Amino acid sequence: MSTPPPATRGLSATELLLAANELSPLLAGSTVLEVVLLQPFDDLLLVLLRDQTKHFLHVALGSKRARVCTTVRRFGKDARLTGPKAASLKQHLEGRTLDSVAIQASGERRLRLTFDTGLSIEIELFSSRGLWALVNGAGLLLELSRPVATAVRTLQIGDPYAPPPQQPQSASEPEPRFTPPVLLAIDAHFTPIDIADVARANLDQLCLATERAVTRLQKKLAGLRTQLAESSRIDAIRNEADLMLAYASKVPRGASSMTVPDPITDAAICIELDPSLPVTLQARHRYERARRLQEGRQISEQRLLQTEQELLALLAVRTQLAEAAAQRPAELGALRAQLQDLGTLQKPKSTPPPQAKKDRRIQGENVRRYLSAEGYELLVGRDNEQNDRLTLRIANGNDLWLHVGSGRPGSHVVVRLPKGKTASLETLLDAGTLAVHFSKTRGERSVDVIYTLAKNVRKPKGLPPGTVVPSQQKSITVRLEEDRLRRLLDSTSNSE
Repeated sequence: MSTPPPATRGLSATELLLAANELSPLLAGSTVLEVVLLQPFDDLLLVLLRDQTKHFLHVALGSKRARVCTTVRRFGKDARLTGPKAASLKQHLEGRTLDSVAIQASGERRLRLTFDTGLSIEIELFSSRGLWALVNGAGLLLELSRPVATAVRTLQIGDPYAPPPQQPQSASEPEPRFTPPVLLAIDAHFTPIDIADVARANLDQLCLATERAVTRLQKKLAGLRTQLAESSRIDAIRNEADLMLAYASKVPRGASSMTVPDPITDAAICIELDPSLPVTLQARHRYERARRLQEGRQISEQRLLQTEQELLALLAVRTQLAEAAAQRPAELGALRAQLQDLGTLQKPKSTPPPQAKKDRRIQGENVRRYLSAEGYELLVGRDNEQNDRLTLRIANGNDLWLHVGSGRPGSHVVVRLPKGKTASLETLLDAGTLAVHFSKTRGERSVDVIYTLAKNVRKPKGLPPGTVVPSQQKSITVRLEEDRLRRLLDSTSNSE
């Protein structure tokens, strides 16, 4: 199989414009069926449905492979990344409608995908690593391919999205390599290069893991051989302890050594001592050391044999990796499986995302559901009985719980927070606004709202439905903001 020529560059600004002009009429109005994160480059793949036809939109990053186009390539499970980022993308985008595909600035390699809920994906194809960023209607970052920290801007989840400074148009814009229609041609040009790049990246990963494992096993072998060499001195250690006990009475206190005759040859033997310990105690320590060495010898021998076999198997894999061509992914897959069997690489886990378990807890509960500006789910009880179930059964311990203050009647509000996340001020104000709206204080211009972690809320026996006792609560003053309230009420299809 011949090696494809290396890509000298990703799409130019002109080529990206040509692609966008074809993508917009092709995909506008389509529904997002699936969102996939692809390894090893953190590419995005959107599976879209329009007029009963599926389209696969590939967003590829990296200076030499940067592009946005449809693709005929299909990706297996081993190419799909899982984890919090992938789960978040699925939660925010699947089921949404793609409204438009548009270039953001003339002459620049920036593209925006806009969805019906106000969400957008900002795509930057320049720089060595590129960037995609999922942005909500308030302009805040929900997810991004990587954090950005440069002299001109900083981008992290929760920050407002700031586009890069506009660059002056280059006078040396290269001639387009593709003529309309360009999408199939772009995909056909880059796909073989991608396949080779992925194979090379996989080969590099396997080589690195193998070298690390070989080094670890070599160190382990050296340690085991040292232990076995030490165990060969068991008899000498015991003889030394016998002599120490036999002549202990003749050794002055605090001596750093003792000289005794060899019981067989009568030659002088010098034994090093610890001046801070009695000779008899040091002799007992030697007997104990000899006993441990005796007990550990058989185990060390077994471990040494097992480690030698593991090292031989790894060295064989290393030889195969050195001979393997990067364009032979099937062979690399077999070598990866061998390394997984040897414990050098972890086997992939097929566990459902944590959110799936959480969702099952609220099946059948007709709680009100909204979405904060940061993309967190906000749950609101409809009546006293549901308030109890929401707070005491549905909410996780580290979810945030809110209620209007001063003991005034109102719905319980729960902010569903991912593990390790805390709520920002914006999320607090969003949840507090809902707590005020669904309470007897609706319409007041300024209301104090209390909040605490759900695990700090309890219900003593005998209290009526909807009545709980929070602890460690704090308070925030929520002022009526019509725009905020309207955004929250529009973020869901709840029926009031």
